[in-house]
Amino acid sequence: MIYIKLILVALMWGGTFIATRMAAQVFGSFTGATFRYVFALVFLIPMVLLKEKNPFKINRKQFFQLLILGLTGIFGYSYFFFNGLRLVEASHGALIVSLNPVLVMIMTSIKDKKKIDTIKIIGMILSIFGLMIVISRGNLNDLLSGFTWGDAFMLGCPICWAMYTFYAGDALKTTTPLQASTWATLLGFCLLAICAPFENFPTQVNPMVWVAIAYLGICGTVLGFVWYYEGISKIGAVKTSVFNNLIPIFAMMLSVLILGERIETYALIGSVLVIGGVFIINRF
Repeated sequence: MIYIKLILVALMWGGTFIATRMAAQVFGSFTGATFRYVFALVFLIPMVLLKEKNPFKINRKQFFQLLILGLTGIFGYSYFFFNGLRLVEASHGALIVSLNPVLVMIMTSIKDKKKIDTIKIIGMILSIFGLMIVISRGNLNDLLSGFTWGDAFMLGCPICWAMYTFYAGDALKTTTPLQASTWATLLGFCLLAICAPFENFPTQVNPMVWVAIAYLGICGTVLGFVWYYEGISKIGAVKTSVFNNLIPIFAMMLSVLILGERIETYALIGSVLVIGGVFIINRF
């Protein structure tokens, strides 16, 4: 059952690229993310109150563990995600973010002081090479000149998410997935809400943008985060992050169907290398 949930998480998170691409054209990064987590907390807080005993009773150590999750997975990720998808297409951004499992592997090997196997190094090289193709738009000679602010922001996403996944393992030793998700969202929301007033608020907002924001809050956060935490708790951080390989595939499909984006040949080649490299890393 947990594997089905993680596939659905990948599908829902693939959809967040399309929803954020729509919302980022209207809202600033902090404002858009703040509204996203307003929708999320409306559902998360009643859920945690109904299902958990003393959900808001945590000690000092747990608070700082959950604060790190809120800072990395909510505040930091949202900042890079909104700014990146304001500048690059959803399908392009999804391929960059798919580097996440590689970073999780590197951080885990450093923590456990384990040498990375040769086959995993090959997978890592394939993934990074695929990422270089995506960033250079198919022309490696233009890798540096073709590197945009949008690419830089999107690279911040897998860095934040790898840290989030890495530290979630420690937090889940003493908290439940729902409790950890609620606390991380609440703390991240507070940080976002502090920054949001410094951004300009749009005079008019298309109703479909509000639908996109609601989707981000309910599907992308409430269901996605709780099930993702559940996966980390049951099968571990590295195995759970494997399902992130499906996110760029779903994102590319949805970007074509909903946004009418065109998938270039370089993107297909890059996606095969990135996803293939990550598959090798986790398979062996």
